[in-house]
Amino acid sequence: MSTGTASHWADVLTLRPEVTASDGSVGELQMSLHKAVYQTVDVPYRKVDYYGDITQPTPNLVGFFSRVARRLGTDAETTALFHLDQGMGGGKSHALVGLYHMANSPQEFFATELGRKVRSEAGQGGRDVDLTCAQAVVLTADYFSPGKPSETFGPATNLFERFLWSLTGGDMDRYQRYVEGGPNKGTLQQALSDAGRPVLILLDELMDYALQLADATNVDRMPNEKAFLNALMDACDDVPRVVCVVVMIRSELDERGYPPLADDFRSYVSDRLVRNGPDGRVAVTESHDFASIIQRRLFEPAEVGAAASHLAKQYDTASDTAWRDKVFDKLGPNRALTGFAERVEASYPFHPELMRLVREEWSQVQNFQRVRSTVAIFARTALHWVTEHQAGRWAPALIGVGDIPLTTALEQLLSSGLFMGNDRAIQGYRSVATTDITSTDGSAGRAVAIDQRLRIAGVTARQDHAGVRMATALFCYSMVARPRGGRGATKAEMLAAILEPTPKPGSPYTDAEEIFNALTGEDGLGALEITQPTNAPGRYYLSIRQTLRMYFTASLALVDPPSCEKLVWEQTQRLARRGTFDEIRFIDAPIATGDIDLPRTFDGVDSAVTRLVVLDSRRWTLLNGKDTVSRAEITALLGLGPDALRVDNAASCVVACVNTQRRDVARKRAREVLAWRSVLKQISPEDVDEFREATTKVTEAEDKLKKDIEKAFQHYAYLVRASDGLHVEFKRLDDDGKTSLRGDQVWAALVEAGRATNTAGLSADYLAALLDNFERTLTPREVVQSFYKNSMFPLVAATDEIRQAIFALLRSGWELADSDGDKLAIASPEQISIGSISQSLRRAVKAAETVPAAGVPSKSTTTIPIPKQPGEPVRGGGPSGLFGVDDQDYRATAGQASEAGTGDSTPGSSDPTSFKRYIVELTNRSITAPEAREQVWQLLKELSKVLDAPSANHQLMSLSVTLITTEGAQGAIEQKAIQAGARVRVEDDDF
Repeated sequence: MSTGTASHWADVLTLRPEVTASDGSVGELQMSLHKAVYQTVDVPYRKVDYYGDITQPTPNLVGFFSRVARRLGTDAETTALFHLDQGMGGGKSHALVGLYHMANSPQEFFATELGRKVRSEAGQGGRDVDLTCAQAVVLTADYFSPGKPSETFGPATNLFERFLWSLTGGDMDRYQRYVEGGPNKGTLQQALSDAGRPVLILLDELMDYALQLADATNVDRMPNEKAFLNALMDACDDVPRVVCVVVMIRSELDERGYPPLADDFRSYVSDRLVRNGPDGRVAVTESHDFASIIQRRLFEPAEVGAAASHLAKQYDTASDTAWRDKVFDKLGPNRALTGFAERVEASYPFHPELMRLVREEWSQVQNFQRVRSTVAIFARTALHWVTEHQAGRWAPALIGVGDIPLTTALEQLLSSGLFMGNDRAIQGYRSVATTDITSTDGSAGRAVAIDQRLRIAGVTARQDHAGVRMATALFCYSMVARPRGGRGATKAEMLAAILEPTPKPGSPYTDAEEIFNALTGEDGLGALEITQPTNAPGRYYLSIRQTLRMYFTASLALVDPPSCEKLVWEQTQRLARRGTFDEIRFIDAPIATGDIDLPRTFDGVDSAVTRLVVLDSRRWTLLNGKDTVSRAEITALLGLGPDALRVDNAASCVVACVNTQRRDVARKRAREVLAWRSVLKQISPEDVDEFREATTKVTEAEDKLKKDIEKAFQHYAYLVRASDGLHVEFKRLDDDGKTSLRGDQVWAALVEAGRATNTAGLSADYLAALLDNFERTLTPREVVQSFYKNSMFPLVAATDEIRQAIFALLRSGWELADSDGDKLAIASPEQISIGSISQSLRRAVKAAETVPAAGVPSKSTTTIPIPKQPGEPVRGGGPSGLFGVDDQDYRATAGQASEAGTGDSTPGSSDPTSFKRYIVELTNRSITAPEAREQVWQLLKELSKVLDAPSANHQLMSLSVTLITTEGAQGAIEQKAIQAGARVRVEDDDF
C-alpha cells in the first residue's frame, strides 16, 4: 500500500455501486433510446434521477440541451433541426436519452444538476422556458423494418406512418386522416400544428433503416422515405416549438460501410439537414471532457482538491535533480512539473499523462469510441487498484499510463476501436501483452520475470512490479502512431511512468534507469524495436510487424493438450504401413487412464491373418516407469495374464506401441503444428511473402512431427513359446531410422529373432521339422492354422507360401492321404486343398514289412533337427503338437509315450493281434454335484489320453454324448464335433 501523510486516492474516492457490482463493467455503457422509452428492458437510465446523477454537465452537452429547450419552450426563432454525426461511442445515444427525459419529464429533469444548468442557459434574456405537456415522438430506426408492422407502431409500415402513429398517440381516426393526406409538407405541418404542444422528434440510427431500404426487396420504398424526410425537415423548420434531432454518423466515421444506395440515402438526408438547419451539427462531447465524464461515471461525488494538492507537492519533492534534468525537462510543454498541481486536480485520481494520452492521441484515432471505451478501460483499472489497496497491497499514488492492468483490462484496450477492423493487429498486441509483459494471471511474462530478477538484486524503485508498469506504459504508447510521426516512447516517458512520491523520498532515479536497461537490453522485451531519429532522442516501441513468432507464441498458449494428443494419434494412423503383414489395425483408447472394458476395446483384433496392431498413444505407452498398465493390457490382448482375453490367433498378432519419453516429444511438436496452423489462418494470402513464410513453417513443423512420431513408436510385442510356456516378448527398435509403424521393418526384426520368415522363405525342411514335433498327423487346415495359432510356428508373408512348402514336402518323403488313409496324387501346388479337414499330411507310408522277431524293435525313431531359418536362434524345449505346453494333462502319460516310442518288445508281441470292444454307457448321470462332475471329467480325461497315445492301434470309435446345459455354456463342442465328422443335433429341453 502507498504510504504518506495524505490519504490514498482509494480512501478519498468511492466507486459507484454499478462499477463494483459488475466487476468493472459499469453496466450498460452504450445507452439505448429504445430501451429507455419503450422499456423493453429495465435499464437504470430510464429513471431521470439516475441519468442526471451519472451525466457530467459538460459545456457542449448543456449548450445543446439549452438550444433544444429554447426552441421547444419559447417562441424564439432558433434552430429546429439538429444532426448528431459523431462516431461510435461519442455520447449520441446518451444525449438522446437526456432529451427524451427533458421533454417527457421536464419537472424531474430540471431538478437535476444538468437540468438546472440547461434551464439557466436556455432562459437567458428573461425567457420563460415552458416544456409542460411537451410530446416526444421517438423513432428508433434500428428496431423496425421497411414494409413490416411492429407492436410499437400499430399498423404503420413506413417512417411517415410510424411518425403519425406516435404523434397521434394511436388515435386511429386522426392517424387515418393524416395518412390519406400523404407524406407531404402540408400534411406534416397540419399534423404538427394540430398537436397544440411542443413536439420533440428523435430519429435514431437512421442508417440502420437505410441499409434495409437498400436491399433489393425494399429498394422500391426508398423514394417515398426520402420524400417524407425531406417534407418533415421543411415542416419542422416552419412550425414553432418543434425540434427534430437526427442521429446519422458521418460516412468517414462509420466503420461498417454501406452499399451505394445506402450511401446515396445518407448524402440526400445530410444535404437537407444542412439546408434546413445549418447550425444544427452538434458534438455533444469534446476530448477535454473525458476527465470529468469518467470521474462522474466511476466515482461518487467527493471533494478532491486538498488531496490532489498535497499529492502534487509530494511528486514535486520526489523529483530530485536527476529526475528533473533527465526526465521531466525532456518531456515537453505541459508535461513537465510546471503546472503539474493544476493538472493533477483536474484528472485525479488519474495521472495527467494518462489523460493526455487518451485525449490528444487515442481520441484522434477515427474509430476510437471515445467516452465509451475510455470509461470501460478506466473502470476496470480503477476497480483493480481499489481492490489491491483494500487488500493491503501496493497501489499507485496516481493511476498512470503504466497502471492499466493488462491482466484484467487488456481486452477492453484491444476492443476500444484503436484497431477497428484490424484483427491481425489485435492478435499481435494481445500476443505482445501476454508474452512480453504479463500473462492473464500475472504469473508469467518477460517483464514479470525481470521484476523477479531485479527484486532479488534489491532493485524495486520502492514499489511493486516496476518493470511491469514501465513495460505497460511502453505498450500503451506503442499502440497508435504518435504526434509528428513518432513511434513508441522516449526513455524519459518510460522512466516517468514509474515515479512514485511515496514512501519518501520517492523512487530512486538509479533504480528506474536500471529497470529501463533490463527491459531494453538483450534479455529484455522480445518485441522491442528501437529507432534513433536524427537530432531527436531514441524511441522504443513494441512491434507486431514481421513477427510471425509473436503470433506463434500467442497461438501456442491457446493450444490445449487434448488437441495435441489427438493430432499425434491422427498422424500416427496416416504414417503407419502394414508392409509384409496382411492387415494393420488401429486401436482407439476409450479413455487415457483408468479401467477399460478390454473385450470391447480389442474387439475384432483376433483373426486368422498376420496383423500389426497399433495402439493409441493417448493411453498405451512403454518404458520410463509408466508402463505397468500398458504391459498388462498388451499381455491380455495376446491371451495371457490374469485378465487374458479369449483369443485363438494370438501367435499371428504383433503389437506396436509408443515410447513414453518420445511420446512427450511428439506431443510438443504437435503443439507447434497446431500453433503454426492457427498463425496461417491469421495471415492474408494477399501478403504473399508472409503467407509463404507461414506456410513453410507449417510444413516444417508437420515434417518434424512425422519424424518424431516415427521415432516415438519404437516398441513392439509378440507371443513366443519357450520351454517354460508362453510369454509376451517386448522388443524395441533402437535404430532411430526404424519404427514399429512400418510393417516391413517390424517383420524384418521378427525374421532376425526367428519369429517370422522372409518372403518365400519357408523351407520344406523347416516345415517338416515343425510337423515332426506333433504326435499325430495334421490336416492341411490344421497345418495352416498352426501358423496363426501356434507361436512355435513362424509368421509367414502369405498362405500360399505354406501351400508351396507342403508341395515341396510331397516331393521329399511326405504324402497327403484321404479319409480312408489312401495316398493322394498331387501334381501341382494348386491341387492341394489347403482348407481340407478330411485329408492328412504324413510321412510316406512304406510297403508292409515282415513282423520282426521277438526282441527286435518293431519301429525305429529318428530325431530330425529343426532347420534354423535366417536369423533364428537355436530353440530349446521338448516336442509339442496342437496341444500347447499347458495341455500336458490331456496327453498320453509320459510312460505311455516312452514305451510306445522305444519300440521295445512286449510279451506276446509275436502273437496275432487281438482286438476288444470297450463299451461304456453313462445314462442320465446327474452332474450338478461337484463330485459327480469330477468323476465324469476323469473319465473324459482318460479317454483323451488313450486317443493321444501315438503307438496305439485304435480302429473304430462310436461316441454318443447328450449334454443338457444352459444355452451358451456348451463351449465349442458343436464346432469340434463337425470337424471330427460327427452330426450334431440341438434340441429345446424343458428340464
